Amino acid sequence: MQEQELSLKDYVEVIKRRKKTILLIFFIAIIGSAVLSFVLPPVYQVKSTIKIGQIVDLSTFEKVPIESAVASSQFLQGPGLLTDAIRDLNLPLTLKKLSKRISAGPIGQEEDLVEMKIEMADPPQALSTSRYLTAKLKERHHQIKLEHEDKTALLAQYDEHITGLHRQLVDVDESKEEFLARYDEQVRGLHEQLALVDVHRKEAFTEYDTRIKAINKQLAEIKDNISKAKEDLERMKEKFEPLSEAESRLLVGYMDDVKSKENRYDALMKESRETQVKKTELLRSIQIESDTLMEELRQIQVKKTELSGDAGKQHDILMVQLREVQTEKAKLERLESDKMYITETVVPAEEPEEPIRPNIPLNIVVAAVIGLVIGLGLVFFLESLEKGK
Repeated sequence: MQEQELSLKDYVEVIKRRKKTILLIFFIAIIGSAVLSFVLPPVYQVKSTIKIGQIVDLSTFEKVPIESAVASSQFLQGPGLLTDAIRDLNLPLTLKKLSKRISAGPIGQEEDLVEMKIEMADPPQALSTSRYLTAKLKERHHQIKLEHEDKTALLAQYDEHITGLHRQLVDVDESKEEFLARYDEQVRGLHEQLALVDVHRKEAFTEYDTRIKAINKQLAEIKDNISKAKEDLERMKEKFEPLSEAESRLLVGYMDDVKSKENRYDALMKESRETQVKKTELLRSIQIESDTLMEELRQIQVKKTELSGDAGKQHDILMVQLREVQTEKAKLERLESDKMYITETVVPAEEPEEPIRPNIPLNIVVAAVIGLVIGLGLVFFLESLEKGK
């Protein structure tokens, strides 16, 4: 640790002892950078953004770029166009130098946007070059549109497409009405079946209720008869004791009659229970049939609603397409096809006020850092040489 502290102190002593050398190199670097920055000619940059026009495909009515952004960029930097620019604008540059000063390329992932940059020492010259190249690209695209688009053919295709869309709209409406009528008929049929089921339920309930009431009435009568017969039997037993043979036979007859009525009562009770069970089973079967019909009715109504929605969506899509085609046709009727979806400058070139190079403050800061590093390296190198001697 002590050796490291001494070593750091030695470094500080070296810097103090040779600070003049360090400062000399530092200021030489700054002054040299400043002089060089002022001596070098300024470079101005002109930027512009071009949107590539579109061609209407007659078969699909899709709009496709006149050419790709890559192809347009290559055209802007092509030797043929740059040679024409040098000749027409009287540029004091060779083709090689001019090609180095021009860059063009697509913007990001966009397929129809091209950015062009031109760097020159003369701002008006850079601006005129940018406008010249842009104009040539527009002329090229104009010729391509003239070769691939014809107003008469386009209008005929639009008319045919509009007729087809109208026909599809009619077909959609007719199909919708036909299916809706079919569903309405099914719904009416199901409602009629439900009404019949309801009538059947009411009739069956009426029939079973009538039978049950009749059975209950007979049960009440038999029950009363049995009660009276038992009372008469008890009175006879009390009155005729001891019983003679004739009275015994009469008593046995009364007892047989009571037994017969009790058997009849039990049979009617069994019949009443069976009738109640049948009524319950009939109610369940009718309810199942009614639920089945109601579920079928619900499904048909859902399908009807879905059909109306789907037909409505299809109708809306066709109407949107129809409006778009009619708009395109109206636009084409007002303009020539070569003036629709043309290549245009979305960010026009402007004459720059400040150069992009040289950046004097940045150059001075970089030179100062480099000079300081070189100065420190040099003094430590000289110090090591002296110690080596």
